[in-house]
This record gives sequence, structure tokens and C-alpha cells, in this order.
Amino acid sequence: MLLGSYDAFIIQCRISITGGFEVTREWMSVIDSIPIDWLLESDNPPVRFFTMRELLEYRKNDSELIETKEDLCNYRVTQKILNRQNLDGSWELPNQPYLPKYKSSYWQIMLLAMFGLERTNKSVERGVEKILNFQQPEGGFSTMEGQQKEYEFVRKRGVKKKDPIPPYEDWRSLKNREMQLSCLTGNVCLALIQMGYEDHAAVKNALQWLVEIQNKDGGWLCPYWGAHKNDNHGCFMGTVPPLDAFSEVPKRLLTTSMKKALEQGAEFLLMHRLYQADHHDFSPIKKDWLLLTFPQFFYDILRGISVVTRLGHGADARIDDALRVILNKRLPAGEWPVEKTYTGTMYQNIEQKWRPSKWITLRVLKVLKNIVLTRGHLDLCQE
Repeated sequence: MLLGSYDAFIIQCRISITGGFEVTREWMSVIDSIPIDWLLESDNPPVRFFTMRELLEYRKNDSELIETKEDLCNYRVTQKILNRQNLDGSWELPNQPYLPKYKSSYWQIMLLAMFGLERTNKSVERGVEKILNFQQPEGGFSTMEGQQKEYEFVRKRGVKKKDPIPPYEDWRSLKNREMQLSCLTGNVCLALIQMGYEDHAAVKNALQWLVEIQNKDGGWLCPYWGAHKNDNHGCFMGTVPPLDAFSEVPKRLLTTSMKKALEQGAEFLLMHRLYQADHHDFSPIKKDWLLLTFPQFFYDILRGISVVTRLGHGADARIDDALRVILNKRLPAGEWPVEKTYTGTMYQNIEQKWRPSKWITLRVLKVLKNIVLTRGHLDLCQE
């Protein structure tokens, strides 16, 4: 079957699985084949684990799944991160959890969650204890950029302009409140929930704050940040992390207000068809959003479609433009490439740009599974 024909996409197929047995999955006929054996290779324990658990649906007590989970800390990227942790649980500067980007404490907790580590890991426990210190009284997490060096710059500028400048401690409190971001808070909550902290008071407070600051259009803005003060339209980057976090909350903990926030947030993404301007003839808002990106710190169409399909919107035709873009990126051997990553800015590079990506392929297959299980097929609307 050729990529782009889209018809007869779903047939019942039997796929040979490493380990010497076969598993029947109706949703697994992706064009010609799915590179399951490649995803199950031992060089990437997290991808192997998530493939077994989420694509092949191994039982929790399966010995092979348990063995793979125990191997998660041996992933080369995870090892590098854990080796760079400070004794106090932080990474880089203890009082700056956001900067430098991709190396400081917030980012390492996000990455370790993506790689499957949980609160039972002592390094995770120490790291989480550290970042919880940066949660603000209202519930959000701040970039904590209100440092002495910046204050001196602001103070000197104020002197020249004869503007009143508050004392440092007052200025720092205001600055930290201003930099209490919906995107950051959503990403931190997502990581903490994935790590097993869903019942923690800090997570509950952060989620409640996200509910309270949701924008009228269903999206999210950073409510105190100067750059968003005069904005009325929700921000995609501010929207997808909270939605991602809420989508991982166990049903027993979902409040009525959280469910409403989920519905409104999903509709915000869907009304924009995940990447298009609804008031400009549905032209792409940002071309960068079409790039398949890992790690998933920010927004791209794959993260957007992952969230809305996980929330049960796999049958909504408004996802089809994004789905078509993703399907057309498939490589001849059945994988998907990573088109954007953060090479040279993290402790360890993860994958090479434009090459076949196990992480991207896994994410795409999870989306396709959700769509097929919802629709019963993968027929797309006409272009």
C-alpha cells in the first residue's frame, strides 16, 4: 500500500515480536509494516518499555516488562542526567531551576519523567523535593528569574529615569510571581503525575491554579507575564502542557472543574485544527509547529494530536489536516524522523536530527492506535 492512499488502512495483521511469539492487533497495519522489532531493541530501554506497555499491552506482572522497567536507569541519557545531579538534588545552580535551559532542575525532572523514572527512584525524589521549593503561593511554578544581577540592572535604569524601585526582596517576589507560567506549570505537573505524585498537595494546588487561570477562549496564557498582559487569545504553548497534565490525571482525581477545563482546552486546539489560524483561512500559524520534535518541551502538531486523541477526540475530522502532515513524513522503512531537537544544549544528545527516531515513531504509533480504536479506521477527510 502506498503512503498517501489512506484507504484499506486497517486490516488484521500478525506481527512477529522479539521474544518468539506473535501478537494480533487490528490497529497495527500501518502501510506495509510497523518497525516493532526496532522499537524493542535493548539500546533504548524507555522506548522498549513504553512499546511493550502501551502498544503491545503487556500485563503489569509480565516478567519481561518488569525486567525492562528495571533497566530504565541504564538508558545512556538517563545515566548522564543522574550523574550530573548535585548533592542537594538540583542540577546546575540550586536557586535557578529554569536557567540554563535544558540543563537546570525543571528540565531534568521533565526528561526523567519522559524516560519512565518514578518517585521510587532516590534521585527523582531528591530532585522533586528541590523543585517543589519554587512553587508559588497561588500554585504555579515560577522560572525564579528574579536574581540580584537583574535587580541591579533594573535599579540602575530606574535611577536614570527617576522611577521608584522597590527593595530587592519586594521586587524579587513580584518578579517570581510574574514568571509563574502556565506552560512551565503544566510541564512540571505532567512530569510529577507521570512519576507518581498525582496525590501530592503541590500537584493538586498547581492543577487548581491552572483551572482558575484558563482563558475565556479555552486556551491558556501566562496571566502575570508582561508579554501576555494585553493578550486575549490563548497561547498554544501555554495551552498544551496544562492539557497534557490534565489528561494524565487519574479519573478518581478529576474534578468537575478539571473536566470542564479539559473540554474547553481540547476545543481550543481543535477549532484551530491543531496548527491553523481560524481567522485567517486556516493558514499555518507557525511552520515550526509542523516539525516532529523531541523532547516534547513545547508545542508541535504531534504533541497537540497526541493530547486530543488521548482525550477521546480521535474521530474528530478537525485533526485530519495534522494527521495527514504526520503520515506524509513517514520514512520508507516505516519509521518517522526527528525533525527538531536540542542538540548541544542538553547534558546528552538524544537522537540525530532528520534521522529515524524511536521516540517520534513511538509517539506517532500511540496516536494512530488511539485514532483507530476511536474511529475503527483511518480514513481521512478530503483535502
